[in-house]
Amino acid sequence: MTKKYSLRIEKRKDIGFAMSTISIIIALLVSLLVTAGVIFLSGADPKIVLFAIAKGSFGSKNAIIDTLIKSTPIMLTGLATIVAFRARVWNIGQEGQLFAGAMAVTFVLLTFPNLTLPAYVLIPLLMLVAMVGGALWGSIPGYLKAKYNVNEIIVTVMLNYVILYLMTFLLNGAWQEPGSFYYNTIKFPESSWLPLLFDTRLHLGFVIAVVMAGLVYFLMWKFKLGFEIRATGDNPIASTYKGINTNRISLIVMLISGALAGLAGGIEVLGIHHKLIYGFSSAFGFTGILIALLGRMHPVGVIIASIFFGALHNGASAMQIYSDVPRSLVNLIMGLIIIMMLMWEAIFTYRIRRVENVG
Repeated sequence: MTKKYSLRIEKRKDIGFAMSTISIIIALLVSLLVTAGVIFLSGADPKIVLFAIAKGSFGSKNAIIDTLIKSTPIMLTGLATIVAFRARVWNIGQEGQLFAGAMAVTFVLLTFPNLTLPAYVLIPLLMLVAMVGGALWGSIPGYLKAKYNVNEIIVTVMLNYVILYLMTFLLNGAWQEPGSFYYNTIKFPESSWLPLLFDTRLHLGFVIAVVMAGLVYFLMWKFKLGFEIRATGDNPIASTYKGINTNRISLIVMLISGALAGLAGGIEVLGIHHKLIYGFSSAFGFTGILIALLGRMHPVGVIIASIFFGALHNGASAMQIYSDVPRSLVNLIMGLIIIMMLMWEAIFTYRIRRVENVG
């Protein structure tokens, strides 16, 4: 009797840290090879272009500083994504929550212009205000999902536009700097500016972002709440039978996620611009989602991925200087890396098994 076999795709029980690390390394190497091929087809020398990106990202002290500055907001929005996505709450509103944090800080500084608090008191207060602003904006889709089971993807995406138009309205009216034709506020008082580190442009916001990554790790893997969040994401039905209030978890993760994204907005306006400017965010909220996915939904991975993306953005300017390749090629490189990361994650997460047919 001839045995019949079929192929079955099944998920591996435990990938492990080593296997996950190998998949990331392979994805980066393959994406670099594909990128080199694309550069060659565009008529440029891959060695020159890749060297220019590396030099612009890490080739000098100033380049490293700029890379870390660019990585700060997307590190925080990446952390915001981890908290929500681990509970399978699909928060796509990090951009709007970032705006909410920046606007909350602006509201306080413009409403109380004679605030005479010392910097060591005012700055932590403003960071808290930014987190409250982002958390309040994130609580809207969180409450609607918890109370009425409204799809959070639709609500968060729509709220991104709502707060963007609200910010534009204010910057073109009550908050606009007198006599200015641009959409921006007046300069914030120096006592509200984030301190600079090592006599460079690197501000305290980068340290805050790294500290927040540590706090998110301890929250998600060392505390009961983190276990409940991860359990809800893994199996919400089983979590309910175990006594976990999944509706409560949905609201909590949106509050925490919104707070982290709001902190990113507060840090960006107080650390870089020292005023609220229209377009101060280069899609930091949406990039944070990619950062979280590339970082394997882990805070350490988010730190590495955000610095890597910051390096690519920073290296784009050097690439234009040293070669004739357009800046848009960096976006292509990022897209290739994302595709390769997801492809190799699928390869390492699943396996094809030959099984014997029964009956």
